[in-house]
Amino acid sequence: MMAQRVKMSVMALKMTILLLMCGVLMSFGSMLLVRQIRLAFFDNSEPGQTLPTQLSVRYSKRQPANLQGAFTADSVDDYAMQRDGKDTFSLLVAHYKDHDNQQHRAVLFPKSTQETGLLPSSTELRQTIWQAAAKAISQNTPKDALILSWWDDGQRIHFLSGRDAWLNKPGKETFISPVWKNLQDNLFLATDAERQQLSKMARWLTMDSDKALAEMRTFFGASRSIYLLVNNDLLMRLGEMIDYGGTPLSFNSKVVPAHDNLHGDISQIKQWAYEEGDGNYLVQKEGLNYHLWGTPKLSGTEKNSLIVRLLPFVDSLKKLPDGVQLVYQSNWGGYLSIYKIELK
Repeated sequence: MMAQRVKMSVMALKMTILLLMCGVLMSFGSMLLVRQIRLAFFDNSEPGQTLPTQLSVRYSKRQPANLQGAFTADSVDDYAMQRDGKDTFSLLVAHYKDHDNQQHRAVLFPKSTQETGLLPSSTELRQTIWQAAAKAISQNTPKDALILSWWDDGQRIHFLSGRDAWLNKPGKETFISPVWKNLQDNLFLATDAERQQLSKMARWLTMDSDKALAEMRTFFGASRSIYLLVNNDLLMRLGEMIDYGGTPLSFNSKVVPAHDNLHGDISQIKQWAYEEGDGNYLVQKEGLNYHLWGTPKLSGTEKNSLIVRLLPFVDSLKKLPDGVQLVYQSNWGGYLSIYKIELK
């Protein structure tokens, strides 16, 4: 009996260590990806400022059989983004047909093609998060559900879960970014009607949450179940949304080192949030650092916007907007959330 208890204790200890290691790997990988995306899309730390040049791309083909999704990919293109001659991150574009034999494209995050030891690639971690979200969508939404999101998230929703996404094509405004410009010839462009949907989504995410939800209910009616997917990366897409007619929003943003004293870190983050803004902030642990977003002083437009009310800002966590129900939230600081919008 004593030997069995010792054996069980050892197994429990091993499991605890493994879980801790997984958490460290996830955090470290996310830190790398956020930095890479910032360098590729934005100038220094200012969201909404796109870089005009300095990006090149290395194109190759991938094996479609390696992708897991609700549909079978016919082919997969790999775009390795390089900045100053060095690899930053890669994106995949999957070509596939739906059940009605209609052609689609989906921008996905790839797995690493090289052995990297214990540390998985940052994009592989992102794809893992999305695969978990797709499973949650399949389990928690009806088959005829319509899911609202930004356009590239819509592509991942459809390919990975099979659910209908309201947006899944970019308009010409997207290709101001050098990253998307490299993929432009391989993506289907939004029609005029779909371009209007992009404009509506940009407005809804950046406008007053109560007004946005009221417009959604009026626009969609009660004919089918409506869900909304958001993730923290939308804060780095605000410039694109403004180009589609969204409301300009201003946020404080900062990356600070993490220390062993968690309570001390929290105290410093709160101090920063109140000194630089109104005290409402979103914090995401990124390996050895915290990535902070804060709403500015005397914030009304930002703090009450739909994007802030549905992302894990500290004040937003206290109370959701009326008529919104949280269906799923991922790990990694609540990075990705899915909400059901009550339409009646």
